Amino acid sequence: MPEQESFWNPYRWVTYEKSRPSYRSPNYQHAFAGARGLLDCELEVLTPLVIGNGKQGALENFTRHGVGGVGKPFIPATSLKGAIRSLAELIGDSAVPFSRKRNAPMRLDPGRSVESGARGRPGTNWELDPVARSFGYLDHDGNVFAGLIQFSDAELVGEPNTQKWPRFEVDVGTPRPERHAPFYPDNKRWKFYHHLPGATTLRPAITGQTRRPVAAPPGTRFRFTVSFWNLDEEALNLLVYCLALEEDVTVTLSAAALGRPGNSNESVPLTGPLRHKIGGCKPAWGGSVHIRIVRVRIEEDPLSRYRSGQPPTVLEDEAEIRAWIEKRTASIRRRNDRTMRELRAMLIYSPNDPRRDIRYPDKSWFDRDKQLPPDQKRKLKPTV
Repeated sequence: MPEQESFWNPYRWVTYEKSRPSYRSPNYQHAFAGARGLLDCELEVLTPLVIGNGKQGALENFTRHGVGGVGKPFIPATSLKGAIRSLAELIGDSAVPFSRKRNAPMRLDPGRSVESGARGRPGTNWELDPVARSFGYLDHDGNVFAGLIQFSDAELVGEPNTQKWPRFEVDVGTPRPERHAPFYPDNKRWKFYHHLPGATTLRPAITGQTRRPVAAPPGTRFRFTVSFWNLDEEALNLLVYCLALEEDVTVTLSAAALGRPGNSNESVPLTGPLRHKIGGCKPAWGGSVHIRIVRVRIEEDPLSRYRSGQPPTVLEDEAEIRAWIEKRTASIRRRNDRTMRELRAMLIYSPNDPRRDIRYPDKSWFDRDKQLPPDQKRKLKPTV
C-alpha cells in the first residue's frame, strides 16, 4: 500500500537482512550421514485454491490426473516444493535458484543469485548454503548437486463432487517493476501476498482483462509426502519449520504500517497461526492453505539400524508430533530479526486482521503514477 492510499496492495515486501549463510560440504545421496525419513502431510484449503494445469488453451482448469485431464484433481509436487523452497531461501539466508545472468537486476539481487549459493567447485572443497545442500543446486556453469528432499504430488482426499467446484471471473495482470516504483521499491526483498481470512470467493473482476479459473473450495483436503535423506541438523530444522510454520504468534502492526496518523499507540496486535499461500490468484484472495505434518518416520542416525537393529522412530500421535516440531523449530521460532517480524506479519491468518480492502488500484491510478518523476513517487508503507 503506497503512502496516502487506503487500499491494501495484494502483496507486501519482506526485507532480508544480509548476513553470511552457513556454508558446509553437502552430504551426498549415497552416504550414511545426517537424518533420513518421511513426513506425511495434509493440506487443507482455507480460501479458494487455483492450480492451473498449464496446458495451452486450458490454463483455467484445475490440474488433473489422466489423459485429457479427466481424473482426480491434484497439486503437483513441483508447486509444493517450489513454495517451500522459496520460504526456506528467505529464512535460511540462501540463494535463489536463478543465475543473475538471466534476470533483470530489478527482480533479483546479485547477492542472492544462484552463484552465491556455493563456494569452491564440486569435490572435496565444495560448500553449499543450507537450501542448496538440501533442495539441490544447479548453476550457470553446470555445477550440480541433486538435492536430498523429494515431494510427492498432493492427492485429493475423498471423492468430492469436483464438477461443482466453482469457477470465478478474476482480473489478470500485475504492476511492472520498471514502471511502478511504489510496488517494486528495490531488489532486496521477498514478495508475500496478504491473506483474507474467511474468504469463500475470489475477488470479482473489475477490468476488461479477465480469466475464469476453477478453484478448489475451502475445506478441500489433499495429502502428500516429503522424503528426505542425509539432511544435516540445520537443513532438517529449516525444512520442518517451512512446512509446519507456527501455530500461535502475536504480530503488532504499527500505526505507520496501517496508514493511520498519530503515534505508535494506534498500533494493532494480531494473534493467530501462520499459514501458507500457494497456487494462482493469490492477489485475488486465493491460495491460503493450512499444511499439517500428520505422521513422522525418521532415522536420525541411519547407521544405528545396521549396528544394533534399531528401527526408525514413528510418530502418529498429534501431541507427539507437535512436541517434535517445536523442538526442531525452536531456534527459528526464537528469531525476532526484521526478516522474521515482517514474515510473520504477512503469514499470520487472523480473523481480526484489519487489512481487508485487498486490491490493486484502478488503471487511472497507474496512468498517473507512470507520469510522476522518480522523486515524487510515493513510497510503500512499512510491513510492520
